[in-house]
Amino acid sequence: MRRKLLFSSIAFILCSLEYVVSAPLVDSEFAEKHAEELNIENVQFNHPHILPAHPDNFKQDKLEAKKRQSLYVTKTRLPPNLFAIDYTLWFKPYFPSPNVQYEPEKNFTFDGRMSMQVEALANSDRFVLNAFNFKIQSYQVTALDGTNVPINSICKRKLEDNEKTTKVFSAQDDTLQQLSLITNPNGVVSGQIYSINIVYTGLINPYTDGGVYYTSYNDPQGVQHYMIATHMEPFSARKVFPCLDEPSYKATFQITLQYPTAHVALSNMEEAPAKDVGNNWSEIAFPTTPKMSTYLTAFAVGPYVNSKYVNKHNTLTRAWGWPGTEQYLQFAAVNAGECLYQLGEYTGIKFPLAKADQLGMPEFLAGAMENWGLIIYKYQYIAYNPTTMTTRDMEAAAKVMCHELAHQWFGDLVTTAWWDDLFLNEGFADYFMTFIQQPVYPIQANYLDTLQVLNELQVGLNADARSDAHTLVYPDGPAFDDITYNKGASMLRMLSDVLSPSVFRQGIQNYLQKMMYSNAKDIDLMTTLTETAKANNVMDWCGNPLNVTDFMQPYMYQTNHPLIRYNNNQLTAGLASFTQEPFGDTSNLNATAWNYTWTVPLRSATLKEPEPHLLWLPRQPGCSNSGESIEKKQNIEEPKKRANQWDFTTVGSATYGRIIYDDIGFDRVLKSIKEDGINGNIAVTLLADEYYYMIREKNADRPFGYDRFLNLANAIFNTQNFIDFPSYSVFAQAQPVLEQVANLFRDTIDAELVTRMYKLMFQNVYNSIQWNDTSLWDSDTFSEVFLPFAVRYGIGDVENRTMTMFANVKSACADSLNGTAWCNPYSTNLRKAIYCGAAKYAPATSDFFFQMLHAYNKEVITNPYFYQEYMALLEGMSCTQSSSTLKVLIRLFTTSTLNKNTLFGFLKYNPVAGDALYNYMSANRDLVSSPALNAYLDSMTYNWNSYNRDVQFATLMNSIDLSDSQFATFTTYLERINSNWDYRSNYGMKVLNWLYDNVVVIGKTPWEKSLKGDINFPEYTLSIQPSIPGSGYYPWYFNMTFSGTVTVNFYVTKPISVITINAHRLVFDAVGISLASISDDNNKTYITLDYSNVKKDYDRGVLTIPTLNNVVLYPQKYELQFQYTGFIFQNPSEGDASNTYFGGLNNRKGWIFTTDFEGGPGARSLLPCWDEPSYKGQFIVYVMHASDMIALSNALEAGTTIYDNGWSTTHFVSTERMSSYLLAICVGHFSNLAKVSKLGVVSRVWTWSGMEQYGEFALNVTVGTIDFMTEYFEYNLALSKLDVMALPEYTQDAGAMENFGLIIGEYSLFMFDPDYATTRQIAEVAETTAHEVVHQWFGDTVTLDWWNDIFLNEGFAQYWFADGIYYTFSEQHDYAIDYNRFYMNYIALKYDCIPGYAKPVISDTPPVFGIEPYYKGSALLNLLNNVLTPFIFQQGLTAYLTQFGFENSSPQDLWNSLTVAARTNNITDWNGQPLDVASFMNAYTLQTSYPIITLTLRGTSTVQATQQSCMAGDAFWNIPLFTQTEQSTDFNWFVNYTGGNDATWVRPLPYKFRVDNAGSKVCPEMIRNSFQNYIFQSFARINYDDKSWYMIQAQLLSNFTTMNSITRAMLLDDANFFFTSGRWDITKYLDLTLYLTNEDSLAPWERAIDFFTEILNRFQYQPELKYIQNYVVQTTKNAVNKFQWTTNGIWTNDQTSTELYTFSRIVQLLVNVNNLAANRQSRQVAQTLFNNFILKCQYSLSGTGKCSGIHPNLRAATYCYGLRQSVNANDFDTVNNLYSWFTQSAGYLQTDGNNLLNSLGCTQNVVLLKTLLKGVLVGTYPSSLLNSIGAHDESGDLLYNYLLDNTQDILNAPFDFSIYVQAMFQNWSTQPQLDLAKDFTNGFDFELLNFKQKQAYRSGVSLVQRNLNWMLVYKDSLVSWIQGNFGNANL
Repeated sequence: MRRKLLFSSIAFILCSLEYVVSAPLVDSEFAEKHAEELNIENVQFNHPHILPAHPDNFKQDKLEAKKRQSLYVTKTRLPPNLFAIDYTLWFKPYFPSPNVQYEPEKNFTFDGRMSMQVEALANSDRFVLNAFNFKIQSYQVTALDGTNVPINSICKRKLEDNEKTTKVFSAQDDTLQQLSLITNPNGVVSGQIYSINIVYTGLINPYTDGGVYYTSYNDPQGVQHYMIATHMEPFSARKVFPCLDEPSYKATFQITLQYPTAHVALSNMEEAPAKDVGNNWSEIAFPTTPKMSTYLTAFAVGPYVNSKYVNKHNTLTRAWGWPGTEQYLQFAAVNAGECLYQLGEYTGIKFPLAKADQLGMPEFLAGAMENWGLIIYKYQYIAYNPTTMTTRDMEAAAKVMCHELAHQWFGDLVTTAWWDDLFLNEGFADYFMTFIQQPVYPIQANYLDTLQVLNELQVGLNADARSDAHTLVYPDGPAFDDITYNKGASMLRMLSDVLSPSVFRQGIQNYLQKMMYSNAKDIDLMTTLTETAKANNVMDWCGNPLNVTDFMQPYMYQTNHPLIRYNNNQLTAGLASFTQEPFGDTSNLNATAWNYTWTVPLRSATLKEPEPHLLWLPRQPGCSNSGESIEKKQNIEEPKKRANQWDFTTVGSATYGRIIYDDIGFDRVLKSIKEDGINGNIAVTLLADEYYYMIREKNADRPFGYDRFLNLANAIFNTQNFIDFPSYSVFAQAQPVLEQVANLFRDTIDAELVTRMYKLMFQNVYNSIQWNDTSLWDSDTFSEVFLPFAVRYGIGDVENRTMTMFANVKSACADSLNGTAWCNPYSTNLRKAIYCGAAKYAPATSDFFFQMLHAYNKEVITNPYFYQEYMALLEGMSCTQSSSTLKVLIRLFTTSTLNKNTLFGFLKYNPVAGDALYNYMSANRDLVSSPALNAYLDSMTYNWNSYNRDVQFATLMNSIDLSDSQFATFTTYLERINSNWDYRSNYGMKVLNWLYDNVVVIGKTPWEKSLKGDINFPEYTLSIQPSIPGSGYYPWYFNMTFSGTVTVNFYVTKPISVITINAHRLVFDAVGISLASISDDNNKTYITLDYSNVKKDYDRGVLTIPTLNNVVLYPQKYELQFQYTGFIFQNPSEGDASNTYFGGLNNRKGWIFTTDFEGGPGARSLLPCWDEPSYKGQFIVYVMHASDMIALSNALEAGTTIYDNGWSTTHFVSTERMSSYLLAICVGHFSNLAKVSKLGVVSRVWTWSGMEQYGEFALNVTVGTIDFMTEYFEYNLALSKLDVMALPEYTQDAGAMENFGLIIGEYSLFMFDPDYATTRQIAEVAETTAHEVVHQWFGDTVTLDWWNDIFLNEGFAQYWFADGIYYTFSEQHDYAIDYNRFYMNYIALKYDCIPGYAKPVISDTPPVFGIEPYYKGSALLNLLNNVLTPFIFQQGLTAYLTQFGFENSSPQDLWNSLTVAARTNNITDWNGQPLDVASFMNAYTLQTSYPIITLTLRGTSTVQATQQSCMAGDAFWNIPLFTQTEQSTDFNWFVNYTGGNDATWVRPLPYKFRVDNAGSKVCPEMIRNSFQNYIFQSFARINYDDKSWYMIQAQLLSNFTTMNSITRAMLLDDANFFFTSGRWDITKYLDLTLYLTNEDSLAPWERAIDFFTEILNRFQYQPELKYIQNYVVQTTKNAVNKFQWTTNGIWTNDQTSTELYTFSRIVQLLVNVNNLAANRQSRQVAQTLFNNFILKCQYSLSGTGKCSGIHPNLRAATYCYGLRQSVNANDFDTVNNLYSWFTQSAGYLQTDGNNLLNSLGCTQNVVLLKTLLKGVLVGTYPSSLLNSIGAHDESGDLLYNYLLDNTQDILNAPFDFSIYVQAMFQNWSTQPQLDLAKDFTNGFDFELLNFKQKQAYRSGVSLVQRNLNWMLVYKDSLVSWIQGNFGNANL
């Protein structure tokens, strides 16, 4: 057995220093050749020899440098016995240089002489200096008077562990890096000044070791040229000269350099003229420096060239490089000069030296070093080559320069006293490196500020929460790390925000003035800032002067940072609050005085207060920095503020902490972002806080998820401001997280979702990118980093664009011998994307890849130091999808001298690279010995996270003979595959859920046809386990998912090699699918599948499963098995959804799992199935659920198995054959009522526990409808049970679903509380229940063949439910039959003439479930019933059910069945021929709209009838009409355009009247079945001529009962239609309403009262309102007197009293409209009833249902108009208190809550109304109250004036502004009101509205305009007619 070893790879493999050049490819090899013509096995590569380990990361360079130095430096402090005064230094370096010679042993050494003056601070026997690695030649110490101080020895006394004596060493101690010059006891006298002189030899080190170091460059001829420079921070000055090498020992320095004359010598000060000292040596004595620390001294010698610039302060800045870089230095010179100038301006201190040199070296351990006056850099930050370097490279250079230049003040002028306060140097430099660029490049200010948030704040916060974090003030310093740099910079950003930028700047100036040329500690800075704050009246959270020290100490002396929780917790009311806690775990941290709390400044903005303002979250209650005790300050609280609309607490992004919003606050932030956009800083902060909080929860093993982050990112990236001005920083913050998502699924069957995610987020911004440089660094840098991702994910037109662009590159560079950098016509920012696109999309015949490879080989020779172009080529080539070119690229990478992690990292994002790397290693097994092994395996397995990959990798391991270390390396990656597999399988579910919810269509209604018709008779065995909260345990990451297995047996009907099945939103690995053939004797033979080509079609919800090698499946029986997981919607939805409710003894929250598959995701979201209606199958269902829950499904339960773990499985018997969309499952805590039908069908109404008592009515309707359908059609229900499940929540797309055997719907459609339910609510329960029961026959037993025939389901259910109700409640005939038949016709006609909305009943045009199949379908069935007669219609439908039971049918099947019945019974058509139902019905079902028959008067006595389509056009219908005259009601056909029978349709005017579309009942002898009634009603309108219309009116006025109520209602509806459509004058309609004074039926009154209500509202603010009121009151007076305010049990208007819970709707309509019309009598009754109500209910503690004494139908009007008239102020309070009780205590069913709420808006007390409005704005009352206030406001201007006075509050309200606008303008209709509405748009307050709010307001203005236009058209005629018929108003 091989041992498992832990293997730690070297993170970065150093590049070879040798220049390796293989023979380059000849140009002609590529000219006009294609890839396949080349011998790719023999392609040769050139490899570069220079590439920094971190080419784009200055900070990483510096951190790596300090880590290396920490290996050999000591922090041992010098004894505090000496004070440094000045140094005189002389150096002569020896290194290969032109024209000089020296002894070989001196090579890379230097001679040095050091003379320093010191003052003794204590009596001592020695002078102790720092020194390291010197050969001391001589030494001397003299006193100030010139006398020599005897030095007895140079040594270091060291006490050994086992000795008590002192050993003396003869040289300096390099262990402690100290040199002791020992004199006599007390020979060093305190207060005396001494001169110490030492001559020595030192080493010139490799650049990695600092001190004096050497480096070199190669010229184009390959000649190597050396140069030297120094690097002394923090402890390397002691390698250059003996010194007091601690920052506090500041002194002046005079440096003299003797150097090769051919070179240039530089130092801190500007060089004096050189002196020739012979032998090609020169010498320069540099001027004395200002007082500074030793580590800041510097010099350099080499072949340097420069570019110069002089800034406005007359400071010379020079950028230095080596020969060949001259042309690239000007940017550095200018940038440095401008940064210096701006720093001088900011600090108020001009740069104190005459010059500032910026020296770029080929090699430098750190990114740069801030030596005063001579800053040394890695060359990339000085030499800017625009042909290879991007905008990001340029900005990085500018940033590094400004960092080092900031040090000239912070670090050089004022220096930290010791390294524990290093942030005083590095924190300031990091802060200013982006801050000071803003005045240098003002147009880039936003970009630079977001960079500071990204690179400083976020990095600092992350470092501070790590387990290895240290305090900012760090006694064990120096710490050159993220805490010092980034946290330090972030502290300054926060201080600037708290103090204000101007006060902060003043404080910094004071600090520099006070501490210049000296050393500082953190207390010096904080004290100065406190003084400055006090001088500027900056106050703290208690209103006292801010003590910056107290405020900052918890941040400086503690690790960790605060997590601020934003707590809102309520949707509509309450205050937001903040709490804090440590972000990181403090259990292993040392105790602190502050107990890991902080005083947190929060820069906040809300919609109410959009200007950012400071809020404090104090560390503790009280004000410890004030004179008062904490006890006296207990009133100081956390900040609380309103957060009803949106609330950002990260404005400015300066708070040092992370803020996490609760879900409500977060949703509002999202809403604000989507509506108004967001700036880059807040976006970066929000994204970072969300992500790192998620990681925090993950690391603590608490529930977490990516969904909030992804929602946030999606919102941000799709805002208009991001699209117009994309932010690099925002993208950079989000991209690593998006890559985590991509990494989860890139190698899975769901890989396409990653591409879709990128397109969802970035398609819009991609469309805005111009593919050229702009003036904005942010946009250009974004393009550089984003576009390669756009290419990889195929966003937009990247394929065509990049292919075209590379073709242009190829053309432009056709003659190039030097690569592509100089000739590429496109910006460097675009090249990675162009090269990636060319590699990815080029066809196999293209030579693009090899053109790039050729360019790469040239670039590494042409631009060895400017590597960006060849790195872009390499990264681009890594996008190739070709296995052959990937093989070439892998060989290049494995042999390259470049960093292997970088190279192989490019391949991580290539989805096909993993297999290419695997195959290459399999063929080249010697790679296991390569130093690239770790990088290689990391890339190969980066995306692998599945069982297949685990097996694949293990197989590779076992096939190679590995050493122990190699085995350990492989094992590491094998374990990673397993770990990633486990992570994806568990935590990846929530991510996948988000992807399915956002980048895949949720569902379609319907899905398009996709199945092949090659299988039939599926039999499913389904096992499902939904994970919903309850008593059953499951891991949190499976919450709201379900696991499933399904076995389906089916028959193949024709040879196939691919199984096509439906699956959607299901998660599985392809290897979890199995297929077997089943022989006649039930033997199984497993068939191998081609798992790699199993594909999901997300847009169609289809899964294709090919067999391996296309093995043919011949017709026979097969078995298909799946194991999978799916998602449960967390809100009511179609598909697999959840419900929540509160109930039980403790009113606890409960959860329900439920399904609805007719629309949306479909059954394919629960199980793989053939999910089209025609694929009927049988289902055996097993449901695993918590043992205290109940599971329901279509069939009856067969039994339940209970397990020990709290789970149970309920097994159901097999269903009948049914379509998959009828499958249903419910799981929850349920109770039921049960009843048995006449034929033994068990019916159960289920509710969540405790609610079942309210389902008895629905249960009776269920049983009654079952009995009706069974008896009437003589077709038994094929089920042994029928369940009705009333859910507390249901999808908004439907009310209920007719699943076979398990009807599921929203509770209010199946339950009611008789104490509160109105007649309409009761009727709705009856209608819904009966409708769904009818579906068990029409829709479930017989099912449509495809969804365009949905009326076969819905039309029948909508038609026959009326008979089910009538069968159950025979006393309700008028409502159930008469009214419902009319109502179906009325709704159908109303919507069937709206262009753009109307469509045929049978249609593919969405939506499927519209008005047409339901209402028009029902109306047409009634039409058929009329034509065929009820008996024949019944006979045909019975035959239809019999023939197609458990099958599918089409409309033609239905027509055929009815045609047979018609012909059997000798029914003839319009031509007298046997009726062909299809010929008759096709015109009605396949055409849009309906016929209008127009009667035109010819002459004076003849009427001609013609038909036209309501929507014009050539359509016509054969119309069956029932014509009623005084003598009879006759059936006639209207054929073609003119009727077809002139005897009928060209006729003289009738003597009295003639109605051509009568709604009369048939004679009793026509009825052959007691269950059916014959309601004459055609699907058409009759446009009567004036004379015919007058006769009808006259008849109604004389005896309205000659026409039945349906006819009267139809006449009213037609007349209303004709006047509103402009065909009639309004008076023609009004004339008809005169007869209403005698009307007593529901349908006519409902039509009339709709009109009355409309005109009362329209005239609310018109002076003629009283005429309208009089008209309504007079018209309804007789009916009111007849019915009064009494109600009964008949749902229309029967006076026979029946059950208590049903009352008359007609009374409700009359009462409402008369109160609206200000009928004095009605209002008096309302007041009387209201007073009694108040008396009885004012002390009620259980609602109003029992005490009210008012029928539920009448309560709304009573409460409203009673309170409106009340003079008792306590009445308002009583109503308000009762309403409050309902909001807190009412359950789910209908209550008086809304009635009481709306009545509050009826009060006329303006003070109370304003109180209500205020309550609405803060969420105390719902926004629906606004509509009541607006509707009952007599002045009309209450809401408008309130808007003027409270604009911000209204905009900040917890509802959409459009609701307020609609309520405000609902009845405005006058010109002054229109003018007033428009005035607001011209005012200042209008500009406070966002775009969406402005749109809403303008829509309100348009509403007023429409109302006014209506008045202009109808007002005069209407008022004149009323005056003529009713006289003056008398109410």
